[in-house]
Amino acid sequence: MVKLLSQKIVLLAGLTASALAAAGERPLAVYNQGALARAFELPALGETSVLASGASITDLRYDLTTEYHASGDASESVVLDGEADLLTFAFRRGIGSNLELTFDVPLLYQGGGFMDSVVEDWHSAFGLPNGGREDAPHNRYLYQYQRNGAILLDEQRSGTGIGDLRMGLGWQALAGLALRSEAKFGTGSESHLSGGNSGIAVYGDYALPFPAGSMFSGFLSAGGSYNGKTGVLGDMQNQWIPFGSAGIAVRVLNSLSLLAQLYGSGALYSGSDLDPFREALQFSMGLRYHIGQQLDFDLGFQEDPITSSSPDFSIHMGLSWRGGGDRG
Repeated sequence: MVKLLSQKIVLLAGLTASALAAAGERPLAVYNQGALARAFELPALGETSVLASGASITDLRYDLTTEYHASGDASESVVLDGEADLLTFAFRRGIGSNLELTFDVPLLYQGGGFMDSVVEDWHSAFGLPNGGREDAPHNRYLYQYQRNGAILLDEQRSGTGIGDLRMGLGWQALAGLALRSEAKFGTGSESHLSGGNSGIAVYGDYALPFPAGSMFSGFLSAGGSYNGKTGVLGDMQNQWIPFGSAGIAVRVLNSLSLLAQLYGSGALYSGSDLDPFREALQFSMGLRYHIGQQLDFDLGFQEDPITSSSPDFSIHMGLSWRGGGDRG
C-alpha cells in the first residue's frame, strides 16, 4: 500500500511539473476585434497560471484591424468597412492565495484608415480572397445595416475614444489550470461602436501537459459570457455567448518563440442569415522575442477562417514587462 501510494505521489508530481513547464509561454492577447463584436465580453484567453503574490506583468498592446464585408439584397443588406487602432494598457498582479487581479484600459480610434491596398496585396501574396474589397472605395468608414426598408445601423463618424474597461480575477485551481472571471464596464460609446454596455465572462485556461523541458507548450480554454444589450442592433444581440481557444507555442531559440492560436465564439447576433452575424473563428500566428528575463516583444497577424464573421486582417504588437517577482 505504501509503495502504491508513493508511486501515485511520484506520478502526480511528474504531471504537475509537466503542466507547470507547459504553462511557461504566455499566449498572444488576441480576440475578435470586429466593430460589431465590441458589445460583447470576449476576453483574451490562454493564461494558464496566475502570478505569485507581489509579482506583476504590465502589457502595452497595439492592434491594427481592418475589415470589409458587403452582402445582401433588397430586403436585407450589410456593409462593414473600416479600420481601427486599439491601444490597450493591461496590468496583472498576484495578490496571494493563488489569486491575481487584472485590469485593461483600451483607447480606440476608428476611421477609414490606410490599409485597404496593403491587405489586398497580402491576400494576393497568399492566394486568399479579398471578398470584394478591391471593388469598394478605399479608406472608407461605413457600417450600415438595413432590413425591410429600415436602416438599423448607419455609422460613418470617425473618431477617438475610450473603449470598455475590463477587470478580472484569476484563481489557480490546479497546476496548469486557472479559473477566471472578467467583467467589462460600459465606458465606451454604443452609437460609435466601441462597446458601451456591461458584460461578464467565466472561463478556464488549461495548460497542455507537454513533457518537462519540452520546447513546446500550449493551452485549451473554454467559457461563456453574458452581455447587456446595446441600443445598436440590440434586438438581434445574443446575450449568452460561448467561446473557446486553443494555442501552441514552440521555443525555437532562447530568445525566440513561435505561436499559433485559434479563437472561436458562438454567433453574436441572431435573426439574420448574412455572414457577419454567424459564428466566428479567428486564426492568429506570431512570434515573441524575449529581450531579457523581464521584457518580451510580440508581433502577430490574425485572419478569419470563417469569412466575414470577424475582421479579415489584424496586426497585433505588444510589449510585456515582468516586475515584483516570478510567475506563480
